[in-house]
Parts: sequence; structure tokens; C-alpha cells
Amino acid sequence: MITCFILLNVEAGKEMDVYNALMKCSEVEGIREVFGQYDLIARVESRNLNELRKIIINKVRSIPGVLATTTLVTTE
Repeated sequence: MITCFILLNVEAGKEMDVYNALMKCSEVEGIREVFGQYDLIARVESRNLNELRKIIINKVRSIPGVLATTTLVTTE
């Protein structure tokens, strides 16, 4: 299992819309609103890097209001 944290830059005023859309993704284990360079951080688990790629491209980046993402893959 691969665990990663996705840092999201979100369009101003769209934070809760993006938060709610992320909550609908079964791979998202948790979300927090943060202050600073990023607006949201999501904890995601996937079976492998190929699945992670699909989650990021097809589920996270396709959410209206998401401007940019940075993905941090964790080690064991």
C-alpha cells in the first residue's frame, strides 16, 4: 500500500467545494484545511504508483477549483 499527501492550491472561494468533492473519493483517508502556501492537504492511499497516478489525474486534478497539486509519497 502506498500512502501519500497531496497538497492542493485551490481557487479562492472554492475551498469547501473542493473539500466536499475530495470527501467523495474513497481513496482519500483524510483532509485538512491549511494556511500558507497551500489551501488543503489530503491523505491518500493506493495499491501502487499506477493507481496513484490515476487518482491524482482523474479524481483530484479534475475537481473544479483545483489550480495545482504537489504530491508527497511517503516511505515506510
